[in-house]
Amino acid sequence: NTETIIIYGPPVTSTTAAQFLLYDVFMTYEVPFEIITDNGKHFSSSLYESLLKLTKCCYIKTTPYNPQANGQCERHNATLVPNLVALSNQSRSNWDDKLVATTFNYNATRHDSTGYTPLELMFARQPRFLADFSSSTTSICHNIPQYHHTMTKFIEHAKIAASLNNLRHQQSSKQRYDRYRSNPQYSVGQLVLIRNRDPHINKFSPRFVGPYTIINHLHDKTYIVHNDSSGHQAQVPVHDIRTIN
Repeated sequence: NTETIIIYGPPVTSTTAAQFLLYDVFMTYEVPFEIITDNGKHFSSSLYESLLKLTKCCYIKTTPYNPQANGQCERHNATLVPNLVALSNQSRSNWDDKLVATTFNYNATRHDSTGYTPLELMFARQPRFLADFSSSTTSICHNIPQYHHTMTKFIEHAKIAASLNNLRHQQSSKQRYDRYRSNPQYSVGQLVLIRNRDPHINKFSPRFVGPYTIINHLHDKTYIVHNDSSGHQAQVPVHDIRTIN
């Protein structure tokens, strides 16, 4: 995983989402083995899904209201938004004009999790900046076999080093996260409350509603619940469930 990001700004529709995937990802880099998205309408269109079926790419949608399921994307957003704010005008009306600069800055910055810049892992060399062209130290390799050998060795070393650095970083982050988190488990048939996701709620509305009956346990973090009174059934992440005292 190189941590390289590619960003597309508004307008976002089913057509532009499919075009971005085809031209900016598939035809610029390659067809990935797997794609993870949220449940946005542009990702659920027949055009978008047909494109993924055509390429035989494994397509996974996250559980609603569970951003942890696509944590890497959420982490990138949390990093990029402050940078966009810093570069935008006071009214924040031109943030989309700063996407290219923000993206390059992110991809050219060394990551603690890997020890390399994303561009370095993607292209097997240090990125060059405008200031580098004024320096006489810029070198050009004219020996193609030697260049291929050097790049191959670098890629082999970088992949191993980045994987080890990333693993250590993940383990350290998990230890910090687990220190303050519980791991609740629920049983099929158990009565529970679920977080109130009604878009019209106010500060006086109950945070959790129910009771709901757990009717299926999909995996450690997701359950299917059903309300016998209303007939409402939902797929709910574990952090949106509370026991009935």
